[in-house]
Amino acid sequence: MKPNILPHKIQYWLRLTLFFVISLTISIIMIPILLGALFTLGLIYAPCADNGHTPAAHGLTEWEEVTLPAQAGGEFRGYFIPSASGATIIIPPTGAAGRDGRLAEAAMLARHGYAVLLFESRRCAGMGPLTLGYAEVSEVADAVDYLTTRREVDPERLGVYGFSTAGATAIMAAAQLPRLHAIIAEGGYGDFLENALAQEPGHSVMAYFLRLYRWGSRWAYQWGTGLELEQLSPVTVIPRIAPRPILLIYGSREVSLPGGVKQQDAAGPNATLWVVDGARHGEYRVVAPEAYEVRVVGFFDEALAVKE
Repeated sequence: MKPNILPHKIQYWLRLTLFFVISLTISIIMIPILLGALFTLGLIYAPCADNGHTPAAHGLTEWEEVTLPAQAGGEFRGYFIPSASGATIIIPPTGAAGRDGRLAEAAMLARHGYAVLLFESRRCAGMGPLTLGYAEVSEVADAVDYLTTRREVDPERLGVYGFSTAGATAIMAAAQLPRLHAIIAEGGYGDFLENALAQEPGHSVMAYFLRLYRWGSRWAYQWGTGLELEQLSPVTVIPRIAPRPILLIYGSREVSLPGGVKQQDAAGPNATLWVVDGARHGEYRVVAPEAYEVRVVGFFDEALAVKE
């Protein structure tokens, strides 16, 4: 008499089906979490992007290589472009950029009589992960401290000029550092969670995916930096800058433009928002080169004019 093997086959297929369902469920949950975590880890642990260029590449003949001590520990390198005017602009690095990341903008300011200090990112200085703007305020404070030791610098005529995450840094630094008397922030987020990790309302598949993605990003940021993503919110602190003048620059085709509008509203009448028609993120100078130079230089000329 043949044994009845049907129950064994049923058990086998039931186990296989259960394994498949469990694996699929775990994948559906874990994939968006992992994607969010990898996105954030890729930002905060980005490799140093120093190309080794110097101000000489932009026609400048007077400049110095400098090293600044960091309150956060260690030191970081920079370029100082001197000027007899005393007015000095700090240009913090965007993301993992080196001290050469904004040399074109520095040369533009130097042509108009400004001294400029550029410096490298934490990633290039070996100072750990990026925090996407928050802890980098410490390096701006280091730059202010350094500049006040230089006799040719007028400490009452210091400005800061940042792009993207450095635009957010510029706002958050100015909110803490009253010695910064003029602020230009380009293309920065108003609130990182709202601008970069916006949630989808409702209970759709996309809303579910984005909630898990956001959770993975939160976890990775906290694990990597010891900070919370809620701390990346220039719009929250921008009212503290008043009455010092702020120029916000965004492109009309830029996804973070709503964050710029909210920052202008929160800041009050001391903030001006210039929207460059047709420009995407970082294209302001490319799309409107003459208007860009007039706006930026004119803003600093007015904000940092010698007081009678």
